[in-house]
Amino acid sequence: MLRLAIVDDEAPARASLRAALGSIPVAVEVVGEAHDVESAVALLDSMRPDVVLLDIWLGDGTGFDVVERLSHTETRIIFVTAFDHYAVRAFKSGALHYLLKPVVRDDLQEALERVAATPSRTTMGTTQVRKALQERITIPTAEGFHVLSPGEIIRCESDGNYTGFHLADGEKVLASRTMKEFDAQLEPHGFMRVHLSHLVNMAQVKMYLHRDGGTLLLANGQEVPVSHRRRQEVIEALGRRSSAVKG
Repeated sequence: MLRLAIVDDEAPARASLRAALGSIPVAVEVVGEAHDVESAVALLDSMRPDVVLLDIWLGDGTGFDVVERLSHTETRIIFVTAFDHYAVRAFKSGALHYLLKPVVRDDLQEALERVAATPSRTTMGTTQVRKALQERITIPTAEGFHVLSPGEIIRCESDGNYTGFHLADGEKVLASRTMKEFDAQLEPHGFMRVHLSHLVNMAQVKMYLHRDGGTLLLANGQEVPVSHRRRQEVIEALGRRSSAVKG
């Protein structure tokens, strides 16, 4: 029998999952429910269930925050999400397992049967999810969250308390956080702050132009100014990248 926990910030959603669990031929014991990040971490660390149905949006944070804070690695994670196509694409291309809201009974049964049939408790577990999340960046927006690969991002532009993400497919996503909050996340992926208002994926730079005090021409045809203070650092970074490519 699978010991299972439910984490969702909406009581009707938790009730719906409980009802669906009772109607499928998979032996499940619900060991507890939680409605936010704090209660979820406490529940999962104390009960250590075999699997958790973990909602992405929890009001005070995300399911990703829960995973990062867990003190153990055995519980297997199945995210429950109402995300759009960006998130679905990210989940499909990584080691993340998910169910789309509203959860369909057959999909829930299939997911739990997969967990039950897998001998190793670490498959789909915290360690694998954390590793997969390192290859993604979560962008909170007014509608929900986008989960993107850093390679999809051309550049970021500060817009007051918001950040505009310009993507390789031409779309723009407006994040409800300042650009400063994304600096540390994107720097390991080859991004560089070239201006107070601009963070650039340096792999997308086609040319450095001397005009206007320094300008970067990007692969999508957009131009980004380089601040005087960061000019030398940007030129040196491009030089290192050029040498690495030639090598």
